[in-house]
Amino acid sequence: MSRETHYDVLGAPRTSTPAELKLAYRRALRTSHPDVGGSAESFRLVQAAWDVLGNSARRAEYDRLYMPQASAPPPHSTSAPPQGSTRRERSSSRRASEQPGSPSGAKATPTFATSHGHPGGSARLRYLDTTREWILSPRPPQGPSKPPRIRHEQDRFLHMWGVVCLQLFLSFAAIVAVFATVAAVTGNLPAIPSYALFPVIRQVALNIFSVAFLCGGVIATMRLVTSPSRAEVREVRAHNRRIYVAMRKQFVADLGNRPSEPGPFLQAPFAAESVRMAPTHARFYLERALAQESIAAALKSLSAEFTMWHDVHLGDARVYVSHLVVGPQGLFLVEPLLERPRIDAEHIDRVAAAIGVAGVSGVLFVDVDASAVNAPPAKLGEWPAHAWRLGTARLAPLLGGGIHGLERGEPWEMRQLVERVGRRAMAA
Repeated sequence: MSRETHYDVLGAPRTSTPAELKLAYRRALRTSHPDVGGSAESFRLVQAAWDVLGNSARRAEYDRLYMPQASAPPPHSTSAPPQGSTRRERSSSRRASEQPGSPSGAKATPTFATSHGHPGGSARLRYLDTTREWILSPRPPQGPSKPPRIRHEQDRFLHMWGVVCLQLFLSFAAIVAVFATVAAVTGNLPAIPSYALFPVIRQVALNIFSVAFLCGGVIATMRLVTSPSRAEVREVRAHNRRIYVAMRKQFVADLGNRPSEPGPFLQAPFAAESVRMAPTHARFYLERALAQESIAAALKSLSAEFTMWHDVHLGDARVYVSHLVVGPQGLFLVEPLLERPRIDAEHIDRVAAAIGVAGVSGVLFVDVDASAVNAPPAKLGEWPAHAWRLGTARLAPLLGGGIHGLERGEPWEMRQLVERVGRRAMAA
């Protein structure tokens, strides 16, 4: 991460006026342009600095977020000789630091990442509520839900029927007219009295309309039955039915393991024997809680550059996430591997929208299996963010060492992102 500020890039002090900043920006452009001996990187830095400092609102936000770090005391000068430069002075200071009551012997405390939330807390509560409800009064799964009705289906069917009926009527009328014309030209048309001509035409028109009406209804019905929307409804119904049958079978199997006496189970719901007797859908919440706790323990070793949130909802949309990590390379969504079916492109977009950012830097699926602790990162794709699968032992080194291909942001940008996530994250 660069230590050079935007003011240093433009060569202007922080107390510069907008006019002075603009003059400094023009001077920096002339000296950093590649055509006059500069480099493309220095030219890009000048442009980035002016994008921030040239806007009064961005400059105020940059100064507010950067000034706390800029107000830190400057580093000691390297020109002065360090204390204890001789061997005797160094050995005496070391002996003094090893004394238990010496204030100079206080060792530097390592700084760790800032953590918010209770990992696995809501999942453990869901496990307790589900198992208690199942032990005291087990309820069979409800029947498959009906898919939503297709909007304007009846109006579309009537419109289709009318259009097909009109098309058939015009086609049949044209065919009868052609036959009548051919018969009149060839002389095969029977002589019809003038007073009977209108009833004949009316009868022929009624017959043509009746046939067109019946055929139009049949064709419209066949089109409606074979439409893609109706096929999708049938697929949804079949899918819901399969899910219901599987849930029913699982309920019967779990009911066979239900203890006859609920007392011991309720007294120690997290014991190994109680977990084995718990229903399958309740054990899923316990697996989620254990996975989140393992991931949180692996993230503890990150440095103070990182800020993380565990087991939170985001914004008014109540989007649930297991872990959010903000570091020098941006915002990362960290989830247990068992949550991968739930995490799709739509979920990532909702997370970004709830926070108020364009997107996340990456998604990390952590395998908490004991056999995959040291599993190296394996890239899964770029939908719509980069995704990796890895073991718990590789999680902190990957985030702390930096991911290849992702740019590191400015400190003030990271602080702004931390503030934004902190305003929108709520305990689950």
